[in-house]
Amino acid sequence: MSFFGNLMNNYYYGKAGKGDYTVSDMPQNRIQLFGAVFKVRWGSMFGVNLLYMIFWLPTFVWGLMHVSLLFSADTVLTAENISSYFTTFLLGLVPCIAITGPFTAGATFVLRNWARDQHSFVWSDFWDAVKANWKQALPVSIISGLMPLVVYVGWVFYGQLAAQSFFYLIPLCLVVLVFVVWKLSEMIIYTLMVTYELSFINLIRNAVLLTMAKLPLAIGIKLLTWIVPALTFAVCWFFPDTQLYALLIVSLLYLVYVPIFNRLIIASYSNALCEKYLNIKIEGAETNIGLRPEDWDDTEYLPEDDED
Repeated sequence: MSFFGNLMNNYYYGKAGKGDYTVSDMPQNRIQLFGAVFKVRWGSMFGVNLLYMIFWLPTFVWGLMHVSLLFSADTVLTAENISSYFTTFLLGLVPCIAITGPFTAGATFVLRNWARDQHSFVWSDFWDAVKANWKQALPVSIISGLMPLVVYVGWVFYGQLAAQSFFYLIPLCLVVLVFVVWKLSEMIIYTLMVTYELSFINLIRNAVLLTMAKLPLAIGIKLLTWIVPALTFAVCWFFPDTQLYALLIVSLLYLVYVPIFNRLIIASYSNALCEKYLNIKIEGAETNIGLRPEDWDDTEYLPEDDED
């Protein structure tokens, strides 16, 4: 097989020749486990990201079209056409995001295994997970696609009413709260989907409960995955002349790496929650997968000194 063929095989099918580790070599905590996994899988993540981003291209193109329109010299911004502009954009965003759900399930299955330091055949495991989970993944992504539109409409509607009565601040805050809880719960929904056999209602319920159980951690993980957009916004804000270059660089980063890197972070986080709160209640289910057992004592397995 050619060098290029071997390279593509490694990206899409993974390396099967990874050496075995002794228990004493295993990571002792989640941060060490993430570092060990990233050290081994960082190259293969390019291939997974390229595969995954194919299904996000409609969203990317739709967003790029509207950003270009927004900054066009011919665009005259008024309160009315801004509202119409955002409504049109968010309506088109619904189907763009909706189609990504099954493929997010496929990527999640691969990343879930990697985050446990387990092997995964990228191409076959990705498509197997897509076929096995699309019936639940599609409604989840439809909800995710509708959420920005619902929040925007709710914000405008209740915001106008709140100007007349403070009472309407309550439903306004509830709309925003539902959106925030959904976005945080979304990080764990797909891991639950590809790991356990749950009804759709129980899938959503467990995702919300696990998120609320570790709410500060969930917020921290979500903020961590937003570092690249936040830095890009800061650069564009403080250095307007670099906007085009910054957007091109961040677009390239997202096309080749950032989404899957973020999903590896999310997979590590969601694995930890599932093992801590769910696996302990399931007979025979493993916990602390990929980590050194807590009761392991290296000194018990040191070779004894030879007797004289």
